Amino acid sequence: MYRRKPAWERSTWRIAIFALLVALALIGLFARLIQVQLIQGDAFRAAAQENQIRLIPVAAPRGSIVDRNGNLIVRSRPSFVVAVIPSELTDLTSELKSVSQAIAVPVEKLRYQLFNHHGVSYKTFDELDADEPYGPVIIASDLSVQQVVKLTELLVDLPGFDVEAQAVRDYPYGPQGSAFVGYVGQISQDEYKALRNLGYTPNDVVGKDGLEYTYDRYLRGEPGGQRVVVDAQSQVVPGIKLPAKQPVAGDTLVLNIDWRLQRIVERALANGIHSWGGGRSGIGGAVVIEDPWSGAIRAIASYPSFDPNAFASDDSKKIAHYLTAVPPALFNRAIGAGTPTGSTFKMVTGSAALTTGVVKVNEVVYDSGAWNCGGAIFRDLAAGGLGPTGFVRALAASSDGYFFQMGWRLGNARLRKYALLFGLGAKAGIDLPGEFEGNWPTNASMLKSSGLPLEPSDVCSLAIGQGAMQATPLQMADVESAVVNGGTLYHPRVVAEIRDPHGHVVKRFDPQIIRHVPVTQDALKAVRQGMDEVTDPGGTAYGLAIPGLPFGGKTGTAETAGGSGPNTTWFVAYAPAKHATIAMAVFVDRSGGYGAQVAAPIARAIMVQYFHKKP
Repeated sequence: MYRRKPAWERSTWRIAIFALLVALALIGLFARLIQVQLIQGDAFRAAAQENQIRLIPVAAPRGSIVDRNGNLIVRSRPSFVVAVIPSELTDLTSELKSVSQAIAVPVEKLRYQLFNHHGVSYKTFDELDADEPYGPVIIASDLSVQQVVKLTELLVDLPGFDVEAQAVRDYPYGPQGSAFVGYVGQISQDEYKALRNLGYTPNDVVGKDGLEYTYDRYLRGEPGGQRVVVDAQSQVVPGIKLPAKQPVAGDTLVLNIDWRLQRIVERALANGIHSWGGGRSGIGGAVVIEDPWSGAIRAIASYPSFDPNAFASDDSKKIAHYLTAVPPALFNRAIGAGTPTGSTFKMVTGSAALTTGVVKVNEVVYDSGAWNCGGAIFRDLAAGGLGPTGFVRALAASSDGYFFQMGWRLGNARLRKYALLFGLGAKAGIDLPGEFEGNWPTNASMLKSSGLPLEPSDVCSLAIGQGAMQATPLQMADVESAVVNGGTLYHPRVVAEIRDPHGHVVKRFDPQIIRHVPVTQDALKAVRQGMDEVTDPGGTAYGLAIPGLPFGGKTGTAETAGGSGPNTTWFVAYAPAKHATIAMAVFVDRSGGYGAQVAAPIARAIMVQYFHKKP
């Protein structure tokens, strides 16, 4: 007869398996405890401690900017500031009053800075404390030694306040160099959102324009700060001192700029505009000088300029003035002002005409001072023209009648081809923000802008740098450099190399070629010969020769408002004529007069001083 086994007897094997699993779990747990406590104990303890530590950031000193010879252009200087840690404040009203009395700054101003910074305005202290508990919020800066001494004596009773030495951007030469240096300012909310993944903090000062903007990630360095311990409620635990994290200074920019030449350019541009305008406001201008053999920028200036120190120190009055100035002070005309170039464009028209064979160098062309361009009569300012003339004489004298014919012989398509090959209508790629690509008109663009098609006759205006074409001073300096060096178009560059705080080269920028412009060497030689004769009798810059310094040049005068506005004046020049080391473009916007009267004297003054010649 079958006997049913008791439940405990039937499940022995199950009990054995369960016991084995429990044993394995205990062994695993024990092994994990050994790993956590003995093997990785230090690492876990450090991680736990890090969860209790917060860093009150201190910005690193931004890297310096020096010229090609090592002359210091931009630096960071120490500045004493009053910093607030909101989570450590106990009695805001009385504490602000104590600080106000110590440093002789109105309480209202300190309170305003506390509640309004980084582009954010807080309505209550609780909002501020919740959003920025560890700050630091800077409520006063550039304290004198006396202010620091008085406030330091009170800090024992003001746990939420501190006096810190922070690096402030300093531009020793003020407005000089502002066209390429740019300026810095407090990071905005939008900038912080875009950059926080790269390690930026809400308290950072960042580049806003110029080299400060382009190379901000190199210049900014690595922030440091004071480590503090916080409790479970994220409140700072008093009395615990942790070693500070030392900031690492930013990299140094070594420029292609020649600071001596830059200062000469700034003075000559300002003096030339003042002299011509007779104190009349509203005239702007620019100068670009580059090495024609590499594209290295030796000087770049825009007038009127601005003092970057105003932005570094948050001088609201000066900033407001710059933002509302007429003409605009913050507009970099050297790379952003696109206008018709006047007869300086004849460098392109002449190169194209000779290369394509529509004219020979020694071919005699009759210049009557006018030309019938497909039914439209175009006239030269010089009544009667030159009569029978060759290419070199026509370029030196800037004969519109001759170049009307060259434009007509080339036609719109071929003239456009060579204009684009010389870099017009495209950004040159300079390492500065705000470059304008210029414009070369097409049928579509003309229909869009004026409702009229591009006519065959338009080529006659375009051939002499008038009409709907636009180029910047930088582009014309590039064109001139290509004429000088045999047809190579380079990317212009301001920065030569980047060095770390120890002087080691982080990055070097070698010359970069955009293209070799397909023009013949004979064509370029003839263009240079015509430019070399610009100061000879009959040349448009006659009377501006510099004894002991032959140079090549080309004047330009561009109409504005269809001829009813003041002319914009141009002059391009290279020197010395036979072995040029600089190529420059001078531009004066709506100055009135002619290129030989306004822009050319500025270029001459620059060359006289730079090459140590007598005026």
